[in-house]
Amino acid sequence: MARRPALALSLAIGGRPVLLVGAGPGADERASRLQQAGAAVRQVAPADYRTDMCAGAFLVIAQSGNPELDRRVTGDAGAAGALRYAHDQPDVSDFAFPALARRGPVTVAISTDGAAPALARRLREELARLLEEAGADLDALLRELEHEREEWAPSPERADRLYRLACRLRVAGRLEIEP
Repeated sequence: MARRPALALSLAIGGRPVLLVGAGPGADERASRLQQAGAAVRQVAPADYRTDMCAGAFLVIAQSGNPELDRRVTGDAGAAGALRYAHDQPDVSDFAFPALARRGPVTVAISTDGAAPALARRLREELARLLEEAGADLDALLRELEHEREEWAPSPERADRLYRLACRLRVAGRLEIEP
């Protein structure tokens, strides 16, 4: 499979309509992730899917477990002007779901542009471990950064001050926060 270079971004989808065609643990996890991001998710079982369901959707996700149906869904989604994703079918997808490591508001996304999903998963596991180990120290640094950001008006000086404060975070086999 050819690599598909992608633009890494975080997409604000609060309130936007998302159609998810699929059932089962994988589709349910995907629906939960979308709902946590504020999307208005409509999840339908593969047997209940109709072409007209793509109309008005911002994103359409096909995770039915049936590659032929997923291709049909993404074709319908493209025709309706929606961004589309088919699980394990990057050739008919407009985007990919990166592997995520999270702690509070910190989200680290890992992507290999589809070349090595297993490597992305392994990196996610290690980064999640590091974030968890940093625990309360990382939480305190985040609170301090948020407080400073709120106290100072936007300016180059504020940006420099916040960056110097963030530089207290060190990565040396583990995350360390300098006093």
